Amino acid sequence: MSEFVLIVLVTMGLTKEPTTFEIRLPKDSYKQCIEDSKSYKFPFQNIHKVISIKTSCERVILKNKNSNKGTQI
Repeated sequence: MSEFVLIVLVTMGLTKEPTTFEIRLPKDSYKQCIEDSKSYKFPFQNIHKVISIKTSCERVILKNKNSNKGTQI
């Protein structure tokens, strides 16, 4: 399982109320996540005036599988 996730927020302002989509891409390391966040290019550069792109990296936090089963040690 990947330890980090690259988050890409795409905001489209084509109407009165902007719409935001979130894309999460798993990455194996923080270094890879940061490099990909800096180099991410939106494929439709010619419409960049109505679409905003923001990227960030987050660490994936996994919950203990036994935490909801009532198991005590």
